[in-house]
Amino acid sequence: MKNVHVTRFIIFVSAGLNMAQNLGWNQFALVSIHIYLSWFIGAVIGCLLSIPLAILITKKYIMASCSFFVLIDGIIFVCAPASEYALIVARYLNGIAVGVATVTFLIHGSEVTAKSYRGYCLAMEQYSISFGIVIHVIDTSLWAEVLYMHGLIDLLLGCLAFASALIFTIESPIYYLRRGNEAMALDCLARLERPKGVKSTTYASLEEHKSYIRENNKYDTIGSFKLGLVPLVKLMLFRSLMLTFGFSLPLTAAVQVGTLLSLGLETWPYIVYAALRVLGSLITIFTVDTLGRKIISLLSLIIIGALLIPIGIFFSNPYNFLDKQKMAIVCTLSLLIQLFAGIYAPHTSVYMGEAFPLKVKLYLLPLCVAVEHIVHIITICVLLSTSSRNHLSQYFLATGSVIIFIFLLFCAVIPETRKTSLSEAQSRFQKLFYLKLY
Repeated sequence: MKNVHVTRFIIFVSAGLNMAQNLGWNQFALVSIHIYLSWFIGAVIGCLLSIPLAILITKKYIMASCSFFVLIDGIIFVCAPASEYALIVARYLNGIAVGVATVTFLIHGSEVTAKSYRGYCLAMEQYSISFGIVIHVIDTSLWAEVLYMHGLIDLLLGCLAFASALIFTIESPIYYLRRGNEAMALDCLARLERPKGVKSTTYASLEEHKSYIRENNKYDTIGSFKLGLVPLVKLMLFRSLMLTFGFSLPLTAAVQVGTLLSLGLETWPYIVYAALRVLGSLITIFTVDTLGRKIISLLSLIIIGALLIPIGIFFSNPYNFLDKQKMAIVCTLSLLIQLFAGIYAPHTSVYMGEAFPLKVKLYLLPLCVAVEHIVHIITICVLLSTSSRNHLSQYFLATGSVIIFIFLLFCAVIPETRKTSLSEAQSRFQKLFYLKLY
């Protein structure tokens, strides 16, 4: 079943490469703000495009199209690494591909994966992005021809993703069941089995999917939308807002300033910075279906908030910039934030795939992902237009305080969905309060 999603994982590695480039790990300090924003704007466009595409086109051709965009992005980076306008176009293309792929994966992955390892599957989105981030940070830290190398990597990823889209992609059985084609739904489930074939578990899975559809068909679209409002607000905070605080342009500035003023031109902290995020994501992959979602994600979130506030305090005093020891502490705090941000981020993907009613999932889920990128756009615009020590200090103090407040709220409203059916997970999200830890 893992092969079904290999195309998305490859595209998300490319997403990590481009996200890192747009969040300060680049060579564009002296160019227009547009080049920082282009990928995120493209991702918002991709989220919106995913809605009609999912209605009109099967998953195989959606993912093949996204892969082709990544391929074109790589070609542009290789052929015109010195052209700002060409690179902006390439970033738009990659952003659109990632926006479409993200929405498609979170919906599709939740529908075709067994509940015993649904968390593992959905968590791979953020793990793959983290893996792309570490590749790009290593690239920028060790080599000069960053854009050319970036293009070669995207070119390779695009080719692999395109081939895997045509070979491995299997449509969701729910797609066919909603259209009354039970035979094709059974065929999809049989192809998802290892080894392939119709078994007793295949029929059991078919009945579970039919039950899920019947449960959601009790409500019309308006009723489903009303049921989706509470999960929407929860995930706007849990994913759209909190996720951006763990990997942002201000955090990149913090680790770069802390490293430069304490260690000079050393680059190894940057590699550790990205590697810790991958390590954190890896921890989540192996715990999300065993230890659960709620406790681990909320513990990592409160630690992120607690680590952001001291960075803001250090940046509030201009004399601290002359103190190597304090700047080394800033660097260390930034590294630790990435470890816990890596642990937190994959949980957002899991909850996104589980939270929304079937009839409105295609509309509410893209909204959450789009808002996530819009928050990045706002942060970049504010920081680059008013970049100063005071604004960095205010940002870290504000985000740290917001995280601590939101943590207290999440303790009361975020559910635990480990090893639940999609219907049960949705039911738990629709409740305003959920005080249980398990």
